[in-house]
Amino acid sequence: MLAEWVRRAVRLTGVHRVALGGGAFMNVKGNQKLLELPEVESLFVFPSCGDESNAVGAAYWATVERFQKDGKSAHDIRPLRDVYWGAAIPDAEVEAAIAPLRGVVRIERPADIEAAVVDLLVRGEVVARCKGRMEFGARALGNRSILADPERTQVIRVINDMIKNRDFWMPFASSMLAERQDEYIRNPKGVPSPYMILAFPSTERVDGFRAGAHPYDLTVRPQTVDRDWNPDYHRLISLFAERTGRAVILNTSFNLHGYPMVSGAREAVQVFEHSGLRHLALGSFLLSKPDSQGSTH
Repeated sequence: MLAEWVRRAVRLTGVHRVALGGGAFMNVKGNQKLLELPEVESLFVFPSCGDESNAVGAAYWATVERFQKDGKSAHDIRPLRDVYWGAAIPDAEVEAAIAPLRGVVRIERPADIEAAVVDLLVRGEVVARCKGRMEFGARALGNRSILADPERTQVIRVINDMIKNRDFWMPFASSMLAERQDEYIRNPKGVPSPYMILAFPSTERVDGFRAGAHPYDLTVRPQTVDRDWNPDYHRLISLFAERTGRAVILNTSFNLHGYPMVSGAREAVQVFEHSGLRHLALGSFLLSKPDSQGSTH
């Protein structure tokens, strides 16, 4: 029905570039079918599909009207870029949140927190990451995320046992370097996918990231990570690629099942304490529970 609706809209309007918003389009498989329609040249899905997106749309519409009134082209309006619009986490907030845990868990401040996280990932560990400004919308885009090596399919059970408690068939997603996405997804129309809201067929390299793909049809719901949008997260994946040859990691939201994503340092520590998570990269600090000597091998 969605596909027929879009076909008719294109036919009636002659517009082949489609933009969508609303809860129906949280369905990434539906979005994949729409993108694959020959009538559709490009597809943009707003990264948050709740009612709050109406306000953003209204702001864009008002901007179009203003530009037209001033004799400017609507094409001069800056398109949506990254959506790290939430609050950042000051060092003082982190230090206050972790103070009660001193002597209970191992707390380090590595010289390079991204490299320290990668060291854990390549050992098969699962790491929660809470750093920088929070993502707007429903998807975790690296700053409030749980990360793992997607080649290790056993991490699916580990993450579910630790924190998610999801059904076994519910897929996780992948974050990949934007400049290397062609190694992992088939995207013949070259549609950007920075918001983890579109799905694509995987390439023959899928065995290197099966834990971050759909287990049945091996499609992928990617977040393509641009260096300019999130330099620290881009660097983390780049360091992982240097160690493994794979510029893609498993990414799922940092939250207890049924709860919102964590926001600040206090929530991150609470979830860390009350879940099976063994490692938390919080700002520039790395917290590890004392039994975290093993890995998911």
